[in-house]
Amino acid sequence: MADGRSFREGVDILNESDDLLDVENHVPDEDIAAVAAEAVRSNGPAVRFSETSGVVTPVSGAFAGPEQATQYREKPWTRLALALGLGTDTPYQRVVERVAGPLAATTEPEETELLAESSDADCYSLGLPPLNPGEPPAFTLGVLAIKDGDETQWLPVRGTVRGTNRLRAVIPTNSAIQPGAAVSLCLGVPAAALTNTILHWLDRTQTGSIRPSTRSDAVSIAKHEGVTVPATSEVLVTGRVADFEVGASSSDIKTAWELAMDTDVVDISVDVVAHRDSPRVPFVPLGTPLTDDIQLVGIVESARLNYRVNNYWGIAPAEWIRLPGEMGLGMCVVASEILYAGFEWQLSNTLFSFSNLFDKILILDEDTSAADLSRPLDDIWVKAHPSQDWVFSEPSAPAATAPKYRTDGTPGSRLFINATWDPRWDEEYIAPRVTYETSYPEEVRQTVSEMWDDLGFDSSNSS
Repeated sequence: MADGRSFREGVDILNESDDLLDVENHVPDEDIAAVAAEAVRSNGPAVRFSETSGVVTPVSGAFAGPEQATQYREKPWTRLALALGLGTDTPYQRVVERVAGPLAATTEPEETELLAESSDADCYSLGLPPLNPGEPPAFTLGVLAIKDGDETQWLPVRGTVRGTNRLRAVIPTNSAIQPGAAVSLCLGVPAAALTNTILHWLDRTQTGSIRPSTRSDAVSIAKHEGVTVPATSEVLVTGRVADFEVGASSSDIKTAWELAMDTDVVDISVDVVAHRDSPRVPFVPLGTPLTDDIQLVGIVESARLNYRVNNYWGIAPAEWIRLPGEMGLGMCVVASEILYAGFEWQLSNTLFSFSNLFDKILILDEDTSAADLSRPLDDIWVKAHPSQDWVFSEPSAPAATAPKYRTDGTPGSRLFINATWDPRWDEEYIAPRVTYETSYPEEVRQTVSEMWDDLGFDSSNSS
């Protein structure tokens, strides 16, 4: 079985890695979103709110990460890597490969014992924090398990508490949900359950494929009230669909996965609330840049595109693909081998056909690192001439769904920027990249290193 961690284990790993702030003072429910948002804006650690008025312990930033516009040492995918059972120094490409796993092969999960136990808690006493003062309690990052014949579907979900025994949930359109269907809201699920589920629905809505499974051997499962759920779920709220509004508007504030697909709104009549001891649940202050949902969707969509592109031509030209959270998922950055003159145009059209999230693509040379966002920004100006390498389409392309500058659905232009060296150029005509190693002789660098040591500084990273 793959080494996927439960949500609780992932939070504990963050604590051991000194990347978790434990707020032990009591924080009113209506203030939790503001504190969580400030932690994200400040590139702070994940935050665990240990003292709240309800049953649950909200954790914000468990899958988020710092921005790379002003720093490059901390990687925005590290927390997700830890949650998936990888290490702190895992390279970006390895994380993407793990996330895209269900596209490449279907694996069967292990069925095991459910860890949550039935309780006398209701929807209000769980203590889920609101997104804003005066608003109802909210759940922002979960999985909705729906009974579909003999099978169970998993859907990404967010929503609010609407009564002691009533929830209102936002789910993807085209699911098999019907009034009276048995459902279970799963909160505090493993990261792999979230990535598998988001991957399935992104691929289904963006390309029409239903190939990727929402399950894999990274997530153990269990039966609960007739519905298959992640076995390590921290909270399970089980009931039946009461009302179902096809195409109903959810709200102006959306999670990132909602940007990629149409949604429906369902009301759920709750019968049973089960939870683990001192349950931990993720909380996302929606509307804040670089939150958990943005990082999750950015990496999952990048993994999906990386798999699709590298299985499209029969070869794998793309070294890596990223939808940086810093760019609001509105730009796709790809480092690729340029197979022939004009390939950058074909690559861009292929990426645009696979995703409606972005309307801008930046193409980089294949040896560009995914770990430093400043390098691609530099290459825009060094290698891409605005009059030749900034290529706009006719203003008739469908509106991308992630950018906020065109939200009325009207068509517009797409842009790709070719920031690569022309493959027809001889190597000697391409200027070498200026580095510390190439700028100074070995003797000078050795002298500087010795002087650095004499001053009491660490010279291990000086070259």
